[in-house]
Amino acid sequence: MDKQYSPWNRDLFADCAVCNIGTADMIFISGMGSEDVDSGQILHAGDIEAQARYAYDRIVAILDHNDADLDHVARVVAYLTDMRHKDIYERVQGEYFAGLDMPVHSLVEVSALAWPGMLVEVEVTAVRPH
Repeated sequence: MDKQYSPWNRDLFADCAVCNIGTADMIFISGMGSEDVDSGQILHAGDIEAQARYAYDRIVAILDHNDADLDHVARVVAYLTDMRHKDIYERVQGEYFAGLDMPVHSLVEVSALAWPGMLVEVEVTAVRPH
């Protein structure tokens, strides 16, 4: 299994794990939020749209690093700290997946995320055929 880390989270968790399953690779991307990739500082305080875009930008970058794209995404799980942000989150998600078949998706409201100030966290599972 190949694991990838951002500079700030090396000792905490992997951003991504890639597992070869014969004819394809499964790409597991951990919950991406608005943590700065270099410092871990939460960016875009109070701005759900900017936090969601930052999370999806990180997901796109990780997929690209693994020769994949959003069309390879099979499953998305998103966590919101306030379901009143649902429409904004879904609009941003729709922009990223525009023109693609939407993957299966779960949207869950939670009382808090890993770091204070995070409003959204998105995890993805993708399948990239060889």
